[in-house]
Amino acid sequence: MRLRSYVAGASVIMWMAALAPLVVPTAGRSEEQALSPSDAELLRSDLRTKKAALIADRMHFTDKEAEVFWPVYRQYEVELAEIADKKIALLKNYVSQHETMTDQQAKQLAEDVFHVDQRTLDLRAKCFGALEKKLPAKTVVRWLQLERRLQLYIDAQLAKELPTIKK
Repeated sequence: MRLRSYVAGASVIMWMAALAPLVVPTAGRSEEQALSPSDAELLRSDLRTKKAALIADRMHFTDKEAEVFWPVYRQYEVELAEIADKKIALLKNYVSQHETMTDQQAKQLAEDVFHVDQRTLDLRAKCFGALEKKLPAKTVVRWLQLERRLQLYIDAQLAKELPTIKK
């Protein structure tokens, strides 16, 4: 059981690491090597499926808990995808202009990043509120821990690929 859980987690982490090049083009990547929008969406869909499997594996929900959790989680994922789309657009824009970015563009970037981060935090708080009415707080927080760890991992992978703003 422990090995299966580890393998499921490693699988999700590997897929998440594969997302970084979708956002941050690696130097020297040709147009032919870039994923098409439909391929990128398939990768994201597969990631969402693997992420849900990892959550199910790690959370050990009872039937009653699962009945409460999964509808809220599915809505959470829909709203999170909208936020992720904004984040990806910001990252792509940043990558295209980091060498020539003006102070005004940098300020706007910071404000946009704060907004995306706040929307993510607000969404998690909203889901916590909805779930903790029907599930034990420890159960909901355990899910939030998993969710946050996965997001931190994605963010670390992206940060590793992002170039620094030029002076």
